[in-house]
Amino acid sequence: MGSAQDGVGGQMVEQPLLQAGAVSAALGPIVVFIAGLFHGGGDDPADLAATLPHYAANGRWEAVHIGQFLGFALMLGGLVSLFRSLEGGRGAAAARLGFATALVAIATYAANQAVDGVAIKFVAGEWLRAPAAEKGAALRVAGAVRHVEIGLSAFAELTLGMALLLAGLAIAVDRVYPRWLGWAAVATGVGWATLGLLVAHDGFTQAGLTMLVGALLALWMLALAVSLWRRSTAATARDRAAQTR
Repeated sequence: MGSAQDGVGGQMVEQPLLQAGAVSAALGPIVVFIAGLFHGGGDDPADLAATLPHYAANGRWEAVHIGQFLGFALMLGGLVSLFRSLEGGRGAAAARLGFATALVAIATYAANQAVDGVAIKFVAGEWLRAPAAEKGAALRVAGAVRHVEIGLSAFAELTLGMALLLAGLAIAVDRVYPRWLGWAAVATGVGWATLGLLVAHDGFTQAGLTMLVGALLALWMLALAVSLWRRSTAATARDRAAQTR
């Protein structure tokens, strides 16, 4: 049967869970990157009047945001697999909290993408089509929708950062995975939580930090994918050795 005995926590970890998590963690950053290539939207997302025409003109806008959500969900799937694999060990408390936080993060991001991928494009079109006398009112409506998006983005980033911090803590306490993976999760989580706080306060003005933490997350997810897969293959080898005895 595809399960492995965890030497630290004494829990049974299913190999398909580890393998699925590894594949999800590896594919997630790739999907997000590809979707981002078609995003567009101007150079300054804080300048709403300059970006709205880009949103309205992008015929792939909804598909892009579905792709971004899928990539984010895949990455969170890898994180959930990690948490589930640690639930029976010494890091169980942090793993369970991290699991719940990851679910909150993906739910918040789904709401964010609904606003960014559907609502903001609608108000962008309405603003462009509005008569000159109504342009100001239409822009204020678009600004209100934009601030809903800002709030959801901030909380999605903040909860993702918290989930990564809990992942780092669980890894450090349990020691099933390399400790450097845990410290890297903590550093990446601090970056994402900081970004969430700054976005909540200042809006979309953190382009440099956004790119940095996005790159850190992608690299950490690839490292997680390797770690999950190695643990799965090691478990397979132990199972085979046990069957030959």
